[in-house]
This record gives sequence, C-alpha cells and structure tokens, in this order.
Amino acid sequence: MAESLSPASLAGAAILGLVVLQAIRKFFTAPSPLDAIPSVGIPSYPFGFYVGAWNYIKNGRAITEEGYLQYPDKAFRVALANRWLVLVHGWTLIEDVRKAPDEFLSVADATNSLLHLEYTIGHEQHHDPFQIAVIRSAMTRNIGAGFHDIRNEIVAAFEDLVPAKADEWISVPAMQTVLPIVSRVSNRFFIGLKRRDPKYIKITTQYAQDVTSNAAWLHVTPAILRPFATRFFKFGHLEPATRKALKYLGPLLQHRLDMDDKYGAEWPNDDRPNDMISWLLDEARGYPNRRNVRTLTRTILNINFGALHTTTQGVLHALYTLAANLQYVQPLREEIESVLRTEGWSKAGMQKLVQLDSFLKESARFVPGGRSVYLFDRLTIGPTSVGVLRQVMKDFTFSDGTTVPAGTLIGVAILSEHHDETNYTNAGVFDGFRFSRMREQAGEGIKHQMVTPTPDYLFFGLGRHACPGRFFAVNEQKMLLAHILMTYDFKLKDGKRPEDEWMAHIAAANSTAEVMFRRRQ
Repeated sequence: MAESLSPASLAGAAILGLVVLQAIRKFFTAPSPLDAIPSVGIPSYPFGFYVGAWNYIKNGRAITEEGYLQYPDKAFRVALANRWLVLVHGWTLIEDVRKAPDEFLSVADATNSLLHLEYTIGHEQHHDPFQIAVIRSAMTRNIGAGFHDIRNEIVAAFEDLVPAKADEWISVPAMQTVLPIVSRVSNRFFIGLKRRDPKYIKITTQYAQDVTSNAAWLHVTPAILRPFATRFFKFGHLEPATRKALKYLGPLLQHRLDMDDKYGAEWPNDDRPNDMISWLLDEARGYPNRRNVRTLTRTILNINFGALHTTTQGVLHALYTLAANLQYVQPLREEIESVLRTEGWSKAGMQKLVQLDSFLKESARFVPGGRSVYLFDRLTIGPTSVGVLRQVMKDFTFSDGTTVPAGTLIGVAILSEHHDETNYTNAGVFDGFRFSRMREQAGEGIKHQMVTPTPDYLFFGLGRHACPGRFFAVNEQKMLLAHILMTYDFKLKDGKRPEDEWMAHIAAANSTAEVMFRRRQ
C-alpha cells in the first residue's frame, strides 16, 4: 500500500497546480492593453500579483512614490486586493482625466468600486444620491446664514469635551474628542440644536467609521460572499444604524414631511427652518421615492459620513502639526485677533484668515510619514497618496497613447505631485505660510485658497467633480482651529508630532495620540 503524502508534499503539489493553472489561463487569455503599462511593487515569480497587493497594503505610499519617480509623466500600475490600479501623473495626463466625459471615466463607479456602496450606504443612496445637488447649492449658499449657530455649537462642544482650566494642563485623546465635536457642529448646522444628544452623535460617528472600515473588509471579500458577509457579520452596519437613527430622526422627519405636504416651502409666519431637511425636501419635490422617513434618515446619515471625515482628519492633521511647530501659534493668533476686531466671528471673517487657510492647506499638502496599520476597524478616510479616482467605462486612450481598458480603476499620484519640486519649491519641507505668501503676489489672491483645486493641488479633486462640500469643510476647519488657538494653550507630551497611520494609499491621523490643553488667561 502506498504511503500517504506528507503535508509539505500536498502543499507543493497545490502550488504547482496553481502555477500550471495560471500558465494555462495566461496562454488562453488575449493580451490586454494593461500589459503595456509597467507595474510597480509586483514580484516576478508566479502569483506575484497577490504578493504585490499585500505589499501595497503595507507600503502603498512608498510603492506609489517609486512608480512616480521611475516613470516620470507616464502611467504605471499597482496591485489592489482584487484588481489593478493605474496611476498617472504630470499635468498632461491629469488634464486628460479632468476633461474626460463621464461615459469614459466615472467618479461614481470608482467610488462604488472602493466603498461597495450597495452594502455600506444602501441601495437608494448608491443609485440616487440626491443630496449632492443640495450640498453643492443650498448648503453652500447658507453657510453664512448658519454661521451663528455653528459658532455657538463649537463653543458649547469644546466646553463639554475639553474642560480645561487656566491653572492646569489636561490631556485628551485627540481623535475621540475631535470626531464628536465635528459631529455636533455639523449636525447643528444640518438639523438643529435638538440633535445634540450624545447617543445620536455616537450613532453618526460610528456610522461614518463603519462605512470606511467595512468597505475595506468587503474589498478583500470575494464578491460572491459579500451579501452573506453584510448579513451575518459585523459588516452589516447599515440596517442597525438606520434603525437607531430612526428613533431620533423619525418623529422630526415625519413632522417636516407633513408640514411640507400641507404648506410646501411657504409655511405660516415664515416658520420653516432653514436647514438640511428643508433643502432635501425642496430637492425631493416631485420624487415620491425620496420623500419618506427612512430614505431621508439614510440620506442624513450619509451626509454626516461625508462631512465628518474630511473635517476631522483636516483638524487633527493640522492640530498635530501646529502643536509640534509652536512657532506658528503667535502669528496665527495675531491674524485671528485682527480679523475678529473688524469682522467678528463671521463667514466674511473666515475668508480673511489668509495665514490660517494657508496653514490648513499646507498641512493637507504635506501629510507627514507614518506607520502602516492593518486593523481595518480603525480605518478612516484622510489625506491620501492617490486621488482623482475614476472607473474606466469605455477603453480610454491618454494623449501620450497609453490605452486603459474598460473596467480598470485609475487615479492620480497626488501626494507625489504635492511633493514634486517642479510644483513646489522645497516641497519636502513643511512651510505653513507657503500659500499666504503666494497670495500676496499681484493677481494671486484667490488662486491659492484651500478651496480652489488646481492641477498641482488635488486634495479636493479636480474640475467639475471636485468635492462639493469643500466650502463648508474648509470654513468649519478654520472655525475649529481658530477657536482652539484663541481659547487654549496646547502641546504634545513629548513635543513630537504623532505618526500618521497608513494603509495602502490612505493616511489617517493618529487615532491614539493625546494632546494637552490649558485655557488661556
């Protein structure tokens, strides 16, 4: 009787079989235009793609930078968990992306590829994100009108969560403090004072974290198993979050729907609130599928998701950098004091904080290095080494002749662009007032604002698909950081900036660091 095979022999046979299968598949598969695009970070041995994908999770920033330097102004590709990502750089190729029509390069489909929207934000929002039009128009127009409420909520939130006194330092966990503050402030603007309840704030902050962390898990889950995973494992955050939010939003939304059905936009005595609910109802008029409590609840949850991460990450990155570079504190305070004397706490005042705007923009441009993290449940959206993502819907040829086939995900190596000496002098050095000096030049006063996307500054995207909420996000970041500067002294325990946490091409501000505060006298 023949002896049974050892585990090592079985493993060797399995690997050999997979190699043979891969060779057969490659033999019978037609060549792809992707074959002409050089790959970076991919070992040459069999199944190198999967090893490369794991390497990209661990060292995405370094691999992206390697491709940027190795293939100047050309396309290269890196391996994600289940597909290729083609990265481009240089003004010519970036301009190709900007000008491409949606039927060739799609933002919506790229977002779905990364966030698995059907499972993370819901079917209705995936196929009908009607709040985008509201964010782009009504919300942006009303920032000034809501400024007083936003300012009051910032003061109240910091009093509750950073109760520092003038005679002693206290240490607070930065992420766990800034995130609920941002949630409170955003929701005060969106739906009013009554939604300050800590339990509701916890629902919105947890939902925002679950969308990104569960999307990361789903990205490495085979497509056939995703419906099962979202139903039976922790990836299924959507239904529980909706049920919890309905307890707080349901009665309010039903009342507003009833009043809107009865009076439309013209309430008696002009008592209709000027808030996100009214703006959503205006946009939903004539669309019955949008006008129900459940859909509106999910819409508000997803507006929170979009609002919380950008602002929280922006404030944390800037606060860590400012606390590690205290030489910027006094000039920033002097600017704020000068503006407050003439404009007070107002939207017009925020627009005149040129140095603060520059500091926030430089913080987003620079993004210090950090350590890799592998805990998906801690992943949040922050600055990234890759942006301006598009899904190729039809075979697309760039102006240099590079062709990318339909189904491919493409993006721009934005962090490398932001650190390119051809775009910025001393690009590898943090210079908080870099952009305010640029704005002092004749005719440059508007061009270098943080909200203005340009081919060499891509934090908020580019062209018609630039982030629609960036005006609110930047104003909110300015208000939060200005309040911190005028209310507290602050420092880091060891004076060193906490390392960011990287996974693949995404950088999150350190989630465990603490910042020390003392109220100014």
